[in-house]
Amino acid sequence: MSDVRIEVADQDQQAGRRWESLRRPRARIPLILLGVFLVLWILVLARPTFLTSFDVWARDHIQNVSHATDGKHRWPVFKAIADLGGGVTVPGIPFQIQVPMTGLAVVGLGAAAVTRSWRPVLAMAAGYAALLIVLVLKAIGDRPGPSMAGNALSGGLGYFPSGHTGNTMLGYGTAALILAYVFTGHRARIAIATAMTLWALAVGFSLVWMDYHWVSDVLGSYALCGAALFGVARVLGFRASGPETSAPEAG
Repeated sequence: MSDVRIEVADQDQQAGRRWESLRRPRARIPLILLGVFLVLWILVLARPTFLTSFDVWARDHIQNVSHATDGKHRWPVFKAIADLGGGVTVPGIPFQIQVPMTGLAVVGLGAAAVTRSWRPVLAMAAGYAALLIVLVLKAIGDRPGPSMAGNALSGGLGYFPSGHTGNTMLGYGTAALILAYVFTGHRARIAIATAMTLWALAVGFSLVWMDYHWVSDVLGSYALCGAALFGVARVLGFRASGPETSAPEAG
């Protein structure tokens, strides 16, 4: 009888530890991001809703500014940035090169060779798997885009969550985490994190500025892929206070 009581007490302690782990900051942040995504996802599936009205309002105001400044022609850098969130066409090659995904493969395999660890490869695989989820959700949502210019980018998959933003977050973002796994210096990691954050914001803004995506498409992708990057970070051994070890382990 005492053994049963001890076993029940152990189970209660384990359940308590699991609940406590969900209350920690490193667990709360991805859960909050997933919650934000789910709310947006439900509103997109239930369209039209107030989210639809907000997207139209934001799009009209942004496009008024864009056209007033002749932004699509005077500032071609925004189109280039938006394109780098997906595929680019290279003369002589019959298909688009998916820059974020190609870059992730190069960084992941290179880091695995340098560190002699499988973690960069596992992180790379996790990034690709998360992108597949984004593509599936795009197909299920089947959301129309804001303009004919945007319609050319969807490949018939719909617009929510934004695929270009997802490519950026999961391709470049996973690559950035792998680089932070290799380069353990504090300043190097701050530089990597800052550059990745600015780049993700630049791609999202460019997609909206060029009228390729609704604002909520980009926000939804930020939330979903941001949560996924927490999982990628765990694969690499990162915790709230940093990685498990100060230097990469072989294996």
